Amino acid sequence: MRGRNDAPSPAGRDLGDMTFVQSFPTGWRKAAGNATIRTFDFHDSHADPMTQATDPVQQREDEFTRLVFDVSRLWRVQINEILSAFDLTASAWAVLRILRDEGEGRTQKEIAGELGIEGPTLVKLLDGLEKGDWIERRISESDRRAKTIWLKPSAGTRMSEADHMLAQFRHAVIGEMTDEEKRDYIQLSSKLRDLLRSH
Repeated sequence: MRGRNDAPSPAGRDLGDMTFVQSFPTGWRKAAGNATIRTFDFHDSHADPMTQATDPVQQREDEFTRLVFDVSRLWRVQINEILSAFDLTASAWAVLRILRDEGEGRTQKEIAGELGIEGPTLVKLLDGLEKGDWIERRISESDRRAKTIWLKPSAGTRMSEADHMLAQFRHAVIGEMTDEEKRDYIQLSSKLRDLLRSH
């Protein structure tokens, strides 16, 4: 069973994990729960007074970059917090979504390619999902050297519960925007995604 769904988001498909710290140094902000989140990327000129931009165009691009990173990271913090009720992370959820929405029986290599991550990173995710009784690995019928990944029977119900909680969160946040703002955001984000893909 195979299918296609949406393309990877500008942040890949839930790549990596959030970086958390104990204290609140300059450039870090209190976020969901007890987590803190950095509010600029490593190349932000505002992070270093010695490299602060004075050109208005560069200043606006710096601000744009910070907002892109802020939205991605803050969104991810919230998603991780919601999914923690199911002992999942956003990265693990991305694996489950691929299996449910795009087809089970994919090899580990195929899933790693879909997520844009290295094989060892995926193996750790799969180990956790298998331990949590979300998935099972099977020997491929076409290549006994490869393993295919399948959802466990009980995964569907739990995923529906997680979907409901995530939908409530999305509505609480995005519902505060007007239809015009949503259309503008989708248009601008799509353009930025296409520009990033072309470079």
